[in-house]
Amino acid sequence: MGTLKRGIVVEGRGSQVRVQFEDSDGMISPWLDVAQEATIGKRSFRRFKAGELVRCYLDRKGESGEALFAIYNDKNTAPADSDELFYEEAADGSKLEWGIGSFRYTNADGTVFEVVGGDVIVTGNLKVSGDLTVGGETDLKDTEINGVSQIGS
Repeated sequence: MGTLKRGIVVEGRGSQVRVQFEDSDGMISPWLDVAQEATIGKRSFRRFKAGELVRCYLDRKGESGEALFAIYNDKNTAPADSDELFYEEAADGSKLEWGIGSFRYTNADGTVFEVVGGDVIVTGNLKVSGDLTVGGETDLKDTEINGVSQIGS
């Protein structure tokens, strides 16, 4: 039987990390695999960064194990307070938020793509490569298409 331990990541390589355990006199673990959501077909990948607080499972001798997940704390607080939200954030500040009836991607440059109800909203420049088919009404105020300007309503 093994044990669960909390520790701080000190080093990473590939899909593994080494973790320091303060409650074990600062012992540094051997290389631990980082548990992933999926590794064949639909794959996911993450590796914890140095300084991140993580929960690990170690065998009874502490010779092998897995880093299971990161833990929010007073220093690194949760970015949201919701049971209904899936949230991801990249190091550059890009964010993905997916809640009930909504989806929002915010790029680090400020471009926003969101789906709210039946609307798709893009804040930023939109480039379409290929044909564009519109089924329904359009509102093209103050636009220019192929050198033809539409001013006003």
